Amino acid sequence: MLREARADKLASTTPTRPLELPPFVLAPLLHPLSPSSPSSRPTSPSKAPSSPTQTPASRLGQLVSSVAQAGAAAGAAAAGAVHGAAAGEPKPLTLKSVEAGGQKVWAGLSDGRIRLYEVGEEVDAAVASGVASPRVASPTTPGRRPPVAPKQTQLELLDELQVTTNLKAADRIALLPRLDKAVILSEGVMTFHTLPGLAPLNVHNFPAVRGVVTLAVDEEELSNSSDSAVMHMCVIKRRRMHWLKVTNEGIQSLKDLPLPNGALIASLRRDRICIADAENYSIVDLEAAEALPLLPISQAPHPDPLPPPTTASGAATPPAPGAGPDPRQRPAIACVASSEFLVASHTGSTTLGVFVNELGEPCRGTLEWASNLRSLVVDSQYSIALLYNNTIEIHSIHTQEIVQVVQLPSSSPAASPSPLDFQPRSLFRSALGLELGAATGAQKIEPVHVPLLPSSPAKSDPPRTPTKRASRASISSVSIHSGISGVTANSEDRPGKRTLTRVLVVGRNGLYSLSPLTLVVQADALIDKGRDTDALALADNFAKSASGGTAENPELAYVYMRLAFLKLEQTLFQEAFDLFARAGSDPRMVVRMFPDLRRPLMAPGDEVTVCKGVLDEVRSARTIDEYILDNLNRNYSPHLKPNVESAATTVELRNSLTMTARDCLMSYLLKWRAARRSGEGEDGMAGDSRKVDMVVDTTLVKLLAEQSRPDDIRVLLAGPHDCVVKQVEQALLDAGLYQLLASILLEKGETMRVLDIWSRIIDGEYTDGSFEDGLQSMFDLTWRSKDKSLVEKYGLWMLKHDQSRALRLFSDPKQTITFDTRDLFAKMSKVDPDAADRFLESTVLQERDSDSRLHADLVKRYIGRLSELLTDAEAKAHVREQESAYAALVASTSNPPTFLAFLTSRYSVDSSRALLDRVRLKAALFLSASTKYDVQAAKHELEEMEVKGLKGLTLERAIVYGKLQLDRQALSLLINNLHDLASAEAYCLQSGDPLAQADVVAATVKLDLPFKRNRKALSAARREEEERRKQALAKLLVEMCLRRPQPGSFVDETEKTGEGAIPKERVARLLETQAVHLDTLEVLSLVPDDYPVQVLSRYLSRSLRRSLHVQQECSILKSLALGQNLVLQERAFELQARLGPTLEAKDDTKGEAGGAAVETKVVVLDPRRDDSGKSVAPEKDVVSLEDAIELDLR
Repeated sequence: MLREARADKLASTTPTRPLELPPFVLAPLLHPLSPSSPSSRPTSPSKAPSSPTQTPASRLGQLVSSVAQAGAAAGAAAAGAVHGAAAGEPKPLTLKSVEAGGQKVWAGLSDGRIRLYEVGEEVDAAVASGVASPRVASPTTPGRRPPVAPKQTQLELLDELQVTTNLKAADRIALLPRLDKAVILSEGVMTFHTLPGLAPLNVHNFPAVRGVVTLAVDEEELSNSSDSAVMHMCVIKRRRMHWLKVTNEGIQSLKDLPLPNGALIASLRRDRICIADAENYSIVDLEAAEALPLLPISQAPHPDPLPPPTTASGAATPPAPGAGPDPRQRPAIACVASSEFLVASHTGSTTLGVFVNELGEPCRGTLEWASNLRSLVVDSQYSIALLYNNTIEIHSIHTQEIVQVVQLPSSSPAASPSPLDFQPRSLFRSALGLELGAATGAQKIEPVHVPLLPSSPAKSDPPRTPTKRASRASISSVSIHSGISGVTANSEDRPGKRTLTRVLVVGRNGLYSLSPLTLVVQADALIDKGRDTDALALADNFAKSASGGTAENPELAYVYMRLAFLKLEQTLFQEAFDLFARAGSDPRMVVRMFPDLRRPLMAPGDEVTVCKGVLDEVRSARTIDEYILDNLNRNYSPHLKPNVESAATTVELRNSLTMTARDCLMSYLLKWRAARRSGEGEDGMAGDSRKVDMVVDTTLVKLLAEQSRPDDIRVLLAGPHDCVVKQVEQALLDAGLYQLLASILLEKGETMRVLDIWSRIIDGEYTDGSFEDGLQSMFDLTWRSKDKSLVEKYGLWMLKHDQSRALRLFSDPKQTITFDTRDLFAKMSKVDPDAADRFLESTVLQERDSDSRLHADLVKRYIGRLSELLTDAEAKAHVREQESAYAALVASTSNPPTFLAFLTSRYSVDSSRALLDRVRLKAALFLSASTKYDVQAAKHELEEMEVKGLKGLTLERAIVYGKLQLDRQALSLLINNLHDLASAEAYCLQSGDPLAQADVVAATVKLDLPFKRNRKALSAARREEEERRKQALAKLLVEMCLRRPQPGSFVDETEKTGEGAIPKERVARLLETQAVHLDTLEVLSLVPDDYPVQVLSRYLSRSLRRSLHVQQECSILKSLALGQNLVLQERAFELQARLGPTLEAKDDTKGEAGGAAVETKVVVLDPRRDDSGKSVAPEKDVVSLEDAIELDLR
């Protein structure tokens, strides 16, 4: 009665939000088990009566009663089996453990054998061996039977293996796919075997582990394929837990932890294991060796005796000693997502499913079941629970709502169940999955290559750039592990993509699969009914639980892309482009919808990889404008006149939608690029070639330029980018972003084009307010350029805007480029004659060009310019006024300046005659400084100007006369015409140059002229000649000053008239300054007799003092010489005195008849002594006086 009441209660459980199609389909694999040998390969009874089918009257009926038909057939088969058992046949086999992967299934039987099955071909359910297949409603017509018979997958028996020696059943089979190995747990003994034949491994490397209660293999290593040949597992004994590392070389213990309360079941992920003992759940940190309690298994203990517990995978475990939970309150643990666990806790009336993360913190929501659980697993986005009333409840882990209820088949009354009935024990989840039958909708997700542009590819087009998604798609169809399938994975040898089933329903004597309906089928059904939002939610939930992105799950890409095209038809561009991004599609497929943006970066030969299900839509290559027009026609035609395309309302709406589409495109490309550059979602990105990046970056710059967003463009181009600058130039020009384009070109080193844009902005042809201090930028860039033609072109252009900067480009001393001065001067004369003159001045004065013709040209230009200016009467008056003012200054000042200093002080750029003053000063300076022009020609031109009445250039003539050594004429001009005695003195001191160095420096500074006045070093002969000339000039100057024609006596008449006379004080000062070059007697002969002596007193006193000084100096030198001579004589006498007399002696004893050489010895009569009085040893061949006497006596 209790069982019936509970069954009625659970039967009322209905899905809260059922889907259009149920997410899972129940299908029999083995039922019942037969004692067949491998040769017969049976999978089910040979005969079974077919049960009538009924069409469900409601969606609940569709979900629940779809599996009822299988129960009737299974019951009939079970009745026949019972009849055979009563006739004395062997005891029926029972299923103890299951493992699956790829296309292999290992089934551990109660007799100790393990059967190896392989997935066979699909056959019609009616032809199958008596096991009824539950029918599924068609996606397009819910509740109606499909027009074709359903297919059923058969398992073919390959082999029966005897693994254990004691004929004990295998309680648990676990695969280690990275190592092509398996672990078998039987009667507390864990052993290692090879795949697929389960041959035992070397016990020295892989010893058996005894006393094992349960084990757990790392779920993350099972779910993620890797080339690493290492796997981890936990082996739990009664009071201890071992963390093991398994490799191809053997096993290694990483941690050995105490476990006081033991554990019944466990689930391992990385370094965290969730375990359940007899009463509580807990999470153990294996690295830190710390346990975190979670919650109790049951809050309402049951007093009845406890049956043996089972794990979530269906393996029975030995009972733990002591008290334990109610058998209908078994602990259940399942791994969720990448870092969560789901545990079940009984509260009395219901059972709760609690999600916790690895830190033990609750997350998500809470699941609730009205009954206790037999078993619990999580597959993708669904939790699947096996209840005690032979039903399976499926919840969404995202919404925590029931989405499907599956009624398991049963043929016997509940009061008298048959031993051969399908008696469910547990749910088993295969981490690798079992490939069963052809996947529904598989052809829609097959990758195909489609041309980007509608035109057919030409032979001359470049080869298509492969993309990452294409390669990854081909990889995803490869077999999961070659060791499990037993053959090498090869996509060419395999059939089409199969349905990957991970959940198996394990019964006492049978095995069912709970196969998921593919996302493609469910989404298509929702989309065909116009439920786009539900289809999108379905795909999003699938994506949350799926491992990898769209590359590993092409069904996601198909659903997102199909929805994206539907959104395009609805002109929901932002949603459409977001779906394209989530589909991992090639962004070129979106850009190509905008014809003005796609060329020329896309060629007809370029291709993209898409799912076959959207092939027609992609091939149509419709543009955004076509989508907009189609939408407007559906909504407004034929109501608008004359037509939708030309009506004012729709034209405005069309333009608005087009601009919206472009905005959405920019947003899409920015998101795609950000994900691309940061590496997020790299596997899901469609294209990884540089060509795709070029299209994205170039299109983004164009779109940003349209919206006048230069800052965003700068940010984009500041980092690594693949923008094709040539393709965005026109867009930037059209948007008026001239300075931005120039900065981009400048980074690429295109100086010529940058200068062209800047010159157009400065000339006013382009308008860009962001370009500040343009002339300085032009100058800096031109200065850095080493292209002679470029510098010449924009230097001449700059003359019209900034003469000083332009001239600096050509005449700066730091300029390393050498120009043809005469050619450049001719070009500059056409643009700005004044600037040309300044350039010629700068080149000549800085001696950058040694061509004497340039010096001659400059002198001619100066003299010619002065001649032109002096033709003006006011200019002549100005010159005369200058000379008169200077004469007055000289007459009124005891120490007047030179005429050059006077002209410099009166020069002002603001004066009306500034040009004349400037040209005259420059002419005087150059005539004095240069030595390479034709002086005779310059003299002739200046004298010719005097003849023509263009007077006033007296200083210039004096300079030229000085270079021709016409000293008397030059000094006459300076003294008599200019009254410039200071310049005359400078003329004498500088050997014919009347311009003092200090005055020249002051003039060049005020005129800002680059004069170089470096005097070359003179040779000794030249210096001597210069000194003689200075003396001659000094004498000539004094003579001219003292013997000038005077009107009357020197004193009286000059004081009366003052005309032409030089004040006696200045004459006296002249004598003082030139005294070093003058002879006193000659000067006195030149002085007039009536000249006052007191005027000459200082000169005479200084001359006499100088003469006396010279006389005394000579006397001292003579005395010093005599003293030095006496010192030398004394030293010579002492040296001679210390040298004693010498005697030469011949040694005849060494002579021979043959005329041998005679030895000569020097006899020192008085041995040498040192300063202290001691005798010094004689040198070689020198003998003392005593030795010499003895030698003589012999």
